[in-house]
Amino acid sequence: MRKISSVLVLAVILFSACKQNFKKGEMGLEYKIVSEGTGATIKSGEFMQMQLRQSYNNGKVDSLLNDTRSTSGPIIQPFDSMSIPPAFFKILSQLKKGDSLVLRQLTDSMFAQYPDRMPPSFKKGNYFVTTVKLLNIFKTPQQADSASKAEMAITLRNDSIKNIAIMAKEDKELQAYFAKNNITNVTKAALGTYVQIIQPGSGPMIDTSVVVKTNYTGRLLNGKMFDSNTDPSKGHVEPFNVNMTTDRSLGGSVIKGWSDGLKLLNKGAKAKFYIPSTLGYGKKGAGQDVPPSSILVFDIEVMDVLSKDQAKADFVKMQKVQMEKLNSYKKDLAKMKADTSSSLKGKK
Repeated sequence: MRKISSVLVLAVILFSACKQNFKKGEMGLEYKIVSEGTGATIKSGEFMQMQLRQSYNNGKVDSLLNDTRSTSGPIIQPFDSMSIPPAFFKILSQLKKGDSLVLRQLTDSMFAQYPDRMPPSFKKGNYFVTTVKLLNIFKTPQQADSASKAEMAITLRNDSIKNIAIMAKEDKELQAYFAKNNITNVTKAALGTYVQIIQPGSGPMIDTSVVVKTNYTGRLLNGKMFDSNTDPSKGHVEPFNVNMTTDRSLGGSVIKGWSDGLKLLNKGAKAKFYIPSTLGYGKKGAGQDVPPSSILVFDIEVMDVLSKDQAKADFVKMQKVQMEKLNSYKKDLAKMKADTSSSLKGKK
């Protein structure tokens, strides 16, 4: 309901703005204010809560670049002339709570000082368009912080609802994959990672009190490898320590699918993890190798299970080895430079 309302509000803003002529601002800015608000205009030192939409107009159609209604939700930020460019500050200072603003600027003006920074898809003579809806004005940091926390709660709730739907869809995909490939010995972990035990381990099951030394290879569901610590082509052939504890000094965290699946393993175990995207890299993906919303498959081997004390000692040992490698590299580099210099002198 909230999403539908936001879309309708945006449509009304754009329709109303079409009936007005743009006013001239500084730095080549042009603007229209759709005055729907009440009360005083926003003052320096206050906080503005707004929805923001940015697009590029090629003279015929708008290409959407960002819309907080479908991404981050409303933005709350201080309204002051130190953090907002003067040309924008003068225009925004005319707004009241509930007002809307359409800003446009020729790409010629936007990138006049740094033309090399203009994206290849942008052409001179076309417009960058920003639409602002000023939802609220907060007079104190406490009010702004309270509103920010409320928006965060809404975002988390909405993300949770979306993730449930995504997991249900991807669960069907995985079930179809298991059936097609005759995979029957899979167990679903607490959060939703499917674990296929290839080789059972021994000893206590992994929990949140340990650090796990692993070997791994990560693939997409289509079989394409994107990372590995056993394949030399990936450039990091050494065991990877997974910190299952809350002690950050023992290492950073991993994707939820890993910590979820590892709790079904013990020392010496080998397994495959089938990880839904919501427990992996989500809708952002990971670089060029992992597209957004990718189901991940990991081959995992538990090399060792370390206590906190063992993990600290292992961390110190790893740092020492890395330092030795770095020093060796520096020596090789210095020798290479010396040899090159000597060779050049000989030619002279």
